[in-house]
Amino acid sequence: MEVAERVHLIPVGYENDRIVLPAVELRADRVVLLRYEDETDHPSYVETVRGRLDEAGIDHETVSCNIFDFYDSIGTVAELATRFSDHEVYVNLASGSKVTAIGGMIACMATGATPYYVRAQRYAAETDGDVAEGIREITELPTYPMQSPEPQHVAVMDHLDREDGARKRDLIEFGKSEGLPFIAERDAANRKSEYRLLDSHVLGPLSDNGYVALEEVGRSTRVSLTESGRNTLRAFRYLVEDD
Repeated sequence: MEVAERVHLIPVGYENDRIVLPAVELRADRVVLLRYEDETDHPSYVETVRGRLDEAGIDHETVSCNIFDFYDSIGTVAELATRFSDHEVYVNLASGSKVTAIGGMIACMATGATPYYVRAQRYAAETDGDVAEGIREITELPTYPMQSPEPQHVAVMDHLDREDGARKRDLIEFGKSEGLPFIAERDAANRKSEYRLLDSHVLGPLSDNGYVALEEVGRSTRVSLTESGRNTLRAFRYLVEDD
């Protein structure tokens, strides 16, 4: 039987003390570093952090994440929290960008991971170059449950994105081929019933949230993603990518 580990998801921004020291103090078993690939935009602390984690005997790995992109931050943190859902997952909101902090908090509310903030001992004006040095306090932050989109809704949005829009009939056939619940788990007496199931269980909720736009084209209805839908898909595409 696998023993649950304490897994810390930590963006690598402009500092390293607020990455390494909390992981040590909170006795992390594993750290996943969220690394921003464009090294021209900030100093590279990744190798320094890896070396310090090695010295502390903490297993670690590194994944790519644009810590300055809101939706990539949500998606990356949420995907990792889901991947390690059998373990205790903690998210450091102090070590990346403000964008990552907000996105990480949303990801925690969607997945049940535990966010925390680290107050530094000294900040830039008092340090030798780092944004912050030392740690004064680690605070676990409260979260409130947030409903993420249903996987079948994400699957439909993903299909719309790949096909650059689709007719309702095409979405029904896509639902059948993929075994989506709106059609696979219900008995449709006829074609008209299939349209009602699509509208009530998929397009209605997506339209109400502003994720899709519907346009009458001749005798057909064409469905396309809105900008809000594309951004939501970026954050939650991980729900269907493994499938």
